[in-house]
Amino acid sequence: MKKLLPNLLLFSITLMLALPLAAQKVTNLVKTTFVGALSADDAADWTKGWANWNPKAAVYPAPTDTVTLNAMISSLPTPGEINITGTLSLDASKVYLLKGFVVVRSGGKLIIPAGTVIRALADLTTTPKNYASILVERGGQIEATGSAAKPIVITSAKEVAQRERGDWGGVVLAGKALHNLLNGSTNDNVQMEGFNNVSFDANLARFGGTNPMDNSGIFRYVRLEFGGLAFEVNKEINGLTLGAVGSETELHHVQVSFSNDDSFEWFGGSVNASHLISFKTTDDDFDTDNGFSGLNQFGIGVRDPEYFDATYSLASGSSTSEGFESDNEGTGTAAVAPYTNAVFSNFTMVGPIEAGKTYNDLSATAKSAFRRGARIRRNSSLRIANSIFMGYRNFLMLDGDSCLRNTNDLGLLALVSPSTAVPSATKQLYFTNNLIVNTAAAYTSTTDTTANGLVEVARGTNSKLKLAALTAWVRQTGCTANNIDPVAYATGTVLVNPLYSSATPDFRPVAGSPALSGADFTCNPVLSNILTDAKEIELVRYAPVYPNPITDGTLQFGMLVESYGIFDMNGRLLQYGFDTDKATINLPSGMYFIKLNNQVQKLIVR
Repeated sequence: MKKLLPNLLLFSITLMLALPLAAQKVTNLVKTTFVGALSADDAADWTKGWANWNPKAAVYPAPTDTVTLNAMISSLPTPGEINITGTLSLDASKVYLLKGFVVVRSGGKLIIPAGTVIRALADLTTTPKNYASILVERGGQIEATGSAAKPIVITSAKEVAQRERGDWGGVVLAGKALHNLLNGSTNDNVQMEGFNNVSFDANLARFGGTNPMDNSGIFRYVRLEFGGLAFEVNKEINGLTLGAVGSETELHHVQVSFSNDDSFEWFGGSVNASHLISFKTTDDDFDTDNGFSGLNQFGIGVRDPEYFDATYSLASGSSTSEGFESDNEGTGTAAVAPYTNAVFSNFTMVGPIEAGKTYNDLSATAKSAFRRGARIRRNSSLRIANSIFMGYRNFLMLDGDSCLRNTNDLGLLALVSPSTAVPSATKQLYFTNNLIVNTAAAYTSTTDTTANGLVEVARGTNSKLKLAALTAWVRQTGCTANNIDPVAYATGTVLVNPLYSSATPDFRPVAGSPALSGADFTCNPVLSNILTDAKEIELVRYAPVYPNPITDGTLQFGMLVESYGIFDMNGRLLQYGFDTDKATINLPSGMYFIKLNNQVQKLIVR
């Protein structure tokens, strides 16, 4: 992986700004030595208490409140839709029935306390159609504040034996943060697909704006089960959909199970998330599009070979099931910004091939429907690090020359079309310090030119890409190298019990597992600048400051940097950015610390 820039000299700067501190809420990454979502410490297992690995057998009480969230009551002003314009607080002692759209409008707030159970049921044969979804519009907020002991559960209203994917819609958060152009629409008024044909309100689910620190509320310790209603053919809603959601939104400890589309999908935005679980979803576990730039750490994705996207075989509009799928925007146009460059660190991704088995053990259908651990395409610059991938058909696909250019690897650049391609000045794609197990048991093409068990390639008409070149880039050497097949793919070699068929899986590393080491947060030029510690802060805290005042609120670096982070005196990350030569500072007066090119310096704001 090649760096574009030399080290930047330390500098100081004075800014004439006074913006509210409340505009800054960023989740710090946690430096780990282990790769994947969990350490070996059973007491530190963050899935305990709230996650459910067998929701099809879970017994939930019948609804006791069939009115509050029931938008299908004919006497409502707009049957099919309940609009929240003030504050609606639910009661955890009740079990709610969700039907139709519950829409939190601008200025409204929906409060869901810990332990609340909501049972949802959709029906598109009714008039009006019953979409059974919660939608938080721009300017509205949700406060879903579950806990490890009392998670919030939104699940199917059907009985145990009848529950299935798509029983209800899902949860949609629509924010005012940045995203790039989508289908030619204006940047601040894009609509989620399928919502334009809602007959009683065709203007729902519009998202986008200019505020990266927008706040859609709180969403923590929440389980979403059996969602993913198909609004129309091939237009399903996701378990949790995030449209241009801003970084002031709090999002962590969320499990999406048996979704009929993706578990999580981000359309632009800058919300940061942690402790996410995608369990037996249909399409993709984690789907990132349209300029999403958030920081995400600690996640688990588990596939079941019986649950896949049924459109995989269609001549057009087909969708194979991936662990990560990432686009910049629909056409892959290089000029469309902001760019998809989100960070995902410490994820454990378990594919449909069980430990001890091979790709050939899958059914013919599953072989075609399931593909890669990560498919990065359409000019995306996704960054995946310190993660585990096991049990996949293939592990990484850089789909198209636009993504190959974003690696800034000179060897790969020589093979793309045109062959005169140069490193990107604004984007860099990373896939580093990951543990990959199972390539020998995965899919290899008969000619060994499109897939070799580790990587898969797709060639444009004029592309010169060779499988060996991409394989070398994935393997890498030195401090960013991925660890590939260090042990056999068998039960007990990596994780305690990652079986999709188990009602009590355990994703902690076993004793001696290669997952216990290998993570790196200092060599990676993106992660290193958005992490700091007390020692680094203390070393520069009393250093002299040489002000260089500016008045337009923009900090000019003088050259392109791959990342930067701004911290308070306690080392809390307040602001960050990727692949840029400047930063718009949104901080009140005070002393801060900025880190870029792995160096820390004081930053004075006045």
